[in-house]
Amino acid sequence: MNDISQKWGTSRRTSDQLQISEKTLYRWRQSNILKAGIHFRRKFPVANSPILYNLELCEQAMADAFARDPRTLELAAHKQ
Repeated sequence: MNDISQKWGTSRRTSDQLQISEKTLYRWRQSNILKAGIHFRRKFPVANSPILYNLELCEQAMADAFARDPRTLELAAHKQ
């Protein structure tokens, strides 16, 4: 396996590595926890191309999201 294929993974591979569902990856993209061009990109530059995730950066984003103060997250949830 080359360096690029180790760095980027499919939705299934990324969800397996992070131990979350593919639906959670989708929700994190929608809520901007995972940002286009940083955490994920399309395999090819067309709208229906599969999404590839930067495994290291997604892992870091997940760690950062869980490191937030739970009281702050509760307050944000009530403001929506």
